[in-house]
Amino acid sequence: MGKIKILDESVSNMIAAGEVVENPASMIKELLENSLDAGSQMVSLEIKNGGRDVKIIDDGHGMNKEDLLLSVERHATSKISKKDDLYNLYTYGFRGEALSSIAAVSKISMSSKTKEENIGNYITVLGGKITNLKEIQRNIGTTIEIKDLFFNTPARLKFLRKAATEYGNIKDIIIQEALANPNIAITLILDGKVSIKTSGNGIENAIVEIFGKNVLKNVKSFDLGFLGNGTLYRSTKDSIFTFVNNRMVKSKIIENAIIDGYYTKLMKGKYPFAILFLNVDPKEVDVNVHPSKKIVKFSDEEEIYNFVLKKIESTFERDDNFVSPTLTEKIEKDEKRFLDFSDFENFTPIKGENQRFENMNTPIEDKIEDEKEEIIEKKMSIESEELSYEIDENYDQEEEKIEENSINIVKNKKEIKKDIVLQKSSDIIDTKFRIIGQVFDTFILVEREGIFEIYDQHIVHERILYEKLKKMYYSDKTSMQQLLVPIRVSIDPRELEIISENIEEFKKSGFEIDRFSDNEILIRSVPILDFNDSTENIFRNVLNNIKEKRYTDIRENILISMSCKGAIKANQKLSFEEMETMVRKLHEIGEYTCPHGRPIIVKITLDDLEKLFKRK
Repeated sequence: MGKIKILDESVSNMIAAGEVVENPASMIKELLENSLDAGSQMVSLEIKNGGRDVKIIDDGHGMNKEDLLLSVERHATSKISKKDDLYNLYTYGFRGEALSSIAAVSKISMSSKTKEENIGNYITVLGGKITNLKEIQRNIGTTIEIKDLFFNTPARLKFLRKAATEYGNIKDIIIQEALANPNIAITLILDGKVSIKTSGNGIENAIVEIFGKNVLKNVKSFDLGFLGNGTLYRSTKDSIFTFVNNRMVKSKIIENAIIDGYYTKLMKGKYPFAILFLNVDPKEVDVNVHPSKKIVKFSDEEEIYNFVLKKIESTFERDDNFVSPTLTEKIEKDEKRFLDFSDFENFTPIKGENQRFENMNTPIEDKIEDEKEEIIEKKMSIESEELSYEIDENYDQEEEKIEENSINIVKNKKEIKKDIVLQKSSDIIDTKFRIIGQVFDTFILVEREGIFEIYDQHIVHERILYEKLKKMYYSDKTSMQQLLVPIRVSIDPRELEIISENIEEFKKSGFEIDRFSDNEILIRSVPILDFNDSTENIFRNVLNNIKEKRYTDIRENILISMSCKGAIKANQKLSFEEMETMVRKLHEIGEYTCPHGRPIIVKITLDDLEKLFKRK
């Protein structure tokens, strides 16, 4: 007798269930997407027992008796009928595995009724087997109740996490589905308490209802969705929400395009808040990569990357208001020790630029009292993550400290001017501003377009240098100066390996390097730029950044390191002419963060000042 045999159906169902139903959150995702595919306008989910007990109610098309019985069979679906349908999908589900997989590892009861029927039907399923069937009176739609998830798979049950963790994963799913379907009212109830509730009145209302007013205030609408400013930066990628054909997905290509679109606007270790909707011909995207359908592949990934990147870059172009923080929020927090819900309840969203969404002008329904506590918690948690933009006279002191052995001396005004004063060209943008002065020999005070602005002189010059170096580098016009006496630099074996691997990139940046011994190199040529630091310090800073992998692109690493170490420092006096030249050149460039992602300008409006002095 042979060793190979056909598995029992109950065993194969459990194996399939293990792929589709990884945890309560993945099960709820499948159930919710079934309700959405059924044309529901309202969906309610009641979750208990850490996600093991679930009840989902929708007002969708419903199922007749025959469909209800077939719904728990493997590979039974109403979404597709032939092979070609896999390449032309417009629904969430299509595999026909969700309900059968859930039924194999839980106790299910389902009832449903269609518009054409006068009476509904009810069935119960235990471990994949139908145990009861009867007719009942009910409204149009479907109700599915799941008890004791994983009751017959103790190994899977053992690996369930704490209820709070499972509930957190469930919230993530509901948030993503609510954003993908802003015109559908979705309610999540955890252990009898409303956790998330959206009204179905458009994407901007959904953002407020999920994240709070502060997030909507700090996002910018663009062709593909919404982009958050520096106030919303996070320490993880969890706030990057990507959707392809309204399906929430994980796509490395799209994620990289979003992060790269924020290049030089993100500080180290920070990630943006972004909601991105991408519509792609279903024939050009494969969603059948994994049973969870979260991972997708595109036929032309480079085209997708470039398309998203270009859209984001054009959105940020010359927009200093979006990337520059103001003190308004801090003033408001100081004045208001509690949340005022009167504004929230009367909130009418502003119609954004994205015309793909409809019904955006419908006011949000009044919130019931038991929801206010949860909204307060959400708002406070969001605000606790916000970056604090306070003026500090010791700003960036660590990075700007010159090493003890540095041979650099502070340059006089003429030398500084030679570096930062650039010839005016015919295409200079006419920016009207007035230099007020310099404070702490570090910050430039400016009045521009009725707003009081504070510029960090080091960061301003750093951005100017970076743009100048980048233009030279990528146009292969970097001028090198041969040194009469080569600079001898001691290095360790790891640094020697880094230099050897990237010798051409260093040369392209203006550094000609020769190996002198196992632990020494000679710098024979340097770029012809008037830096405010020694060549050795700048070179060592480049090496340190490469070792720490601060920037993955070696070319950008060199440019950023050179511009940072070469820029004028804090505690350095500047003349009015030098300050004016720097500010004018910055607005010419139109980039308002340093290459590290820090904001260059902090703004204070007249209204803010009047509030500070209690005029208002």
